[in-house]
Amino acid sequence: MRNRMINARRPGFTLVELLVVIAIIGVMVGLLLPAVQAAREAARRMQCGNNLKQLTLGLHNYESSYKTLPPSRITSGESRHSWSAFMLPFIEQTAVYDIYNFNVRWWREVNFPATQTMIPSYVCPSSPSTRMTPNAAAQANHVVVPANGFGPSDYSSTNEVRRSFFEANGLPFPAGILRGSPGAMDRNRATRLADIIDGLSNTMMLAERCGRPEIYFAGKRPSGVVVADGWGWADYDSTSGSVNGASRDGTLLNVTASSAPFATTIHGGCAINCTNNSEYYSFHPGGINISLSDGSVRFISDSINAATLGALITRAGGEVVNGEF
Repeated sequence: MRNRMINARRPGFTLVELLVVIAIIGVMVGLLLPAVQAAREAARRMQCGNNLKQLTLGLHNYESSYKTLPPSRITSGESRHSWSAFMLPFIEQTAVYDIYNFNVRWWREVNFPATQTMIPSYVCPSSPSTRMTPNAAAQANHVVVPANGFGPSDYSSTNEVRRSFFEANGLPFPAGILRGSPGAMDRNRATRLADIIDGLSNTMMLAERCGRPEIYFAGKRPSGVVVADGWGWADYDSTSGSVNGASRDGTLLNVTASSAPFATTIHGGCAINCTNNSEYYSFHPGGINISLSDGSVRFISDSINAATLGALITRAGGEVVNGEF
């Protein structure tokens, strides 16, 4: 009878064994999940770099056609546009280019069919997929914003490195500096690749300024706050800007006065990943993607030496870049 009872028992786990198995699975998931997330971020960072490469090659194709680079921005009268609008045909966006009206400002309602368009090449895949529409801020700046907002942009040229950045980091001013030392593309005037006399492989063309129009301070996003300007790929304040530097927590920006003697207000020397309000910013751990004027793409650390960063941005500052960045 006892043998029959033993044979009738069904094989299975005890409660203790089941709990041990669950614990082991939990540990394995805990170990694997960061690895999976890291692999996904690596793929997103690579795609982001590819976007920058395609945009920079588009600028080279523009230069081949017109013998100059486009202005970083045009801010004359009713004609107010960014390099990102001029180069649409060179990144396979002719359909958007054809409906964009260059005779009026980028934010006029007639341009909404174009400026609302989300253009994948202008968006880093690591950036948030949804972004707040800056209606209140826009009205204060007399800009009309469509209900669904503008197509975003995460990539920017640099008009110049301002005096405040050099001063905040204890660096000597580059040769010929006024308010700032110019980057690869100028505002309101076309430049040539030949004007980049510091060398194409030593001068930044584009870099990440991600997450706009929402504002970020050192990885934190205050609720309901947008940047003062810079709301889409057609907005020259999104796609071109100057580097002043900021406090480490990102809440205070340095200032360089717009007229001689170009007085400065200094809060800190940070230019990467402290705030996306005018400064460089990405959602990649540890740094940002940049493209150089020769078309190559690099990932630079957010702890890069300030002198090296300043030298990379300026096109004719006469600084030496040792290649270790």
